[in-house]
Amino acid sequence: MTSPLPSSDVSPDQPVFAAQFTGRVRLAQNLMRRCCAGQSLLLHGGPKLGKTSMLRHLEWLIEQERHAFPATPPAFYMDLADERARQHLLQGSDKTRTPILLLDHGDHLLDEHGVSALRDVIQREPCAYAIVWAGASAVLKAPLDQIGPAPLRPVPLAVLFDGEARDLLKQYLTPSELTIALGAGGTHPYVLKVIVHELQAGADDPTRAIQSSAERLVPFFKACREAVRQPSEQTLLRYLVQEAIPVAPQEAADALALTTIKSSADVLCSLGLISRWNLADGARLHASCRLFNEWYLANDQ
Repeated sequence: MTSPLPSSDVSPDQPVFAAQFTGRVRLAQNLMRRCCAGQSLLLHGGPKLGKTSMLRHLEWLIEQERHAFPATPPAFYMDLADERARQHLLQGSDKTRTPILLLDHGDHLLDEHGVSALRDVIQREPCAYAIVWAGASAVLKAPLDQIGPAPLRPVPLAVLFDGEARDLLKQYLTPSELTIALGAGGTHPYVLKVIVHELQAGADDPTRAIQSSAERLVPFFKACREAVRQPSEQTLLRYLVQEAIPVAPQEAADALALTTIKSSADVLCSLGLISRWNLADGARLHASCRLFNEWYLANDQ
């Protein structure tokens, strides 16, 4: 089964932006407008949900905006996983024009210097016209109310909507391959990118391609499981993985004998392990990634 469509020449582990950016196009445009209006944002989500791709795409979008509107502040991307970048940020900049700062892996700044460092960055003048600070969902536990008069407004990333996932896949896969990919990977962007890569590498044997995807994804699955720390989150995840169908939140709460599961569901959604959609008959929670579900049940301890 050889696909007549173009091959993806981007590694699943590389950020995707500019002309290759697919999926969250409307969200990216919304964030660009908010940055250009001077609003600072906290972009948070679990492993491999696309935070770096979004920041890089924002950098590209803002540069396009500057071509049309030269007064738009420039965007400046910094990867705070790099110690030199952290020091450069803390020391300040000699830029004569305040930029829109796009700060990736902000967890590293918090881990090393605490929330006071972030507060100093935001309050320093003239540091930035706006800041987009990206990090894992756990950063929400930081006392952001201590930052001061310019708070970061949370923007959670979750798994893709079904239409976004199809837009991502249809440029590389045939309709039958697309169905296979969605059935195995749900709508998690990284899982789908890995499946695309493996399907195109072994297009004559889709069953083997899906198995190769599952093997390649094990380190990612382990990172996701390690991010689920609270017993209530682990209990809800196990239940939804075992069900593997959309479940009403109250039905899940009743099955687990809990008054509410909202906070646990919020965490699992932000990690990309489950989806939460509002359907005609009410909200539903769904652990839709079959590959993760199968791995989780086989390795549940």
